[in-house]
Amino acid sequence: MSGRWIAALLVSAWLTAALPARAETIRISYSGTSGQNLPFWVTYDAGLFKKYGVPSELVLVAGGLTNIQAILANEIRFSYLGAASPIQAALQGADIVILATAYGLMPYGLVTAGGIRTAAELKGKRAAVSRIGGIEEVAIRAAMEKLGLGPKDLTFIQAGPDALRIAAVQSGNAAAAALAPPALFAAAARGLNVIADLGALGVKYPTSVIAARRGYVAQDRPTAKKFLMALVEGLHVYRQKKDYAIKVLEKYTRQTDPQILSQTYDYFAKNSPLVPVTDTAVMEAGLAAAEKPGAKSARDLYDNSLLQELEQEGFTKKLAKEIR
Repeated sequence: MSGRWIAALLVSAWLTAALPARAETIRISYSGTSGQNLPFWVTYDAGLFKKYGVPSELVLVAGGLTNIQAILANEIRFSYLGAASPIQAALQGADIVILATAYGLMPYGLVTAGGIRTAAELKGKRAAVSRIGGIEEVAIRAAMEKLGLGPKDLTFIQAGPDALRIAAVQSGNAAAAALAPPALFAAAARGLNVIADLGALGVKYPTSVIAARRGYVAQDRPTAKKFLMALVEGLHVYRQKKDYAIKVLEKYTRQTDPQILSQTYDYFAKNSPLVPVTDTAVMEAGLAAAEKPGAKSARDLYDNSLLQELEQEGFTKKLAKEIR
């Protein structure tokens, strides 16, 4: 295993100090404030983890790599994040498994400032990403391929959260950035150009997954199953109760524009599954974007067995009838 995954041992002390422990709770995390996180926020906000016997403390841990390190250090039990970091960790031998995929398309648009309107004008310039190696970099590389650019046509710079990436493009410090709703719609409202919308193009990618330590799931399978029961109900609430979901979206993103909030909900809800079973083709797309993708089969990266049990037991059909 490479040194950066061994760094899981070092992140434990930081997390212990930053995230106060509670006797009967488990820590669960999400990695950013884009709209694809909304089903997870709804699940937590509606008290569904507690309902199913999994009292949880929800924390924002920015960046996929940091979330994986926290999982490996047993500081986070379940994380809702893009699949780039879980896949890369698994390829390097880490004890990581994906238990669910709540969004299987790439929901990012490539935005540029007013002076740049074509892909050719991006050659030799800089693109702003939240963190090097994260999902925004994957999204930009996918957009570059769609637009006919090569892997060396752009240089990536680490610029931080959505607002800072938008500012980097507006100021000229970066020529482009990848943004997901609601930031994508907010950037367009400020006059930035959207030169490629990967979601609209139907580009497959495991954008929102649940990652956990495989050993923990084997050791405490009942808790993992209850966690997924809560998530499935959360997905049903999210899909059936738009007004409530939009209130949760406003709370976590601090976006107050009603039109942008509604657009964001519609953008994601239409392609969000009620049962987040992982599709092999979606995981293959994630694997293809990773370093050294031939090291594992896509099927080695995920485990649908818990969700399949819930379907076989009639849990999902019962929910569909109850939540209308």
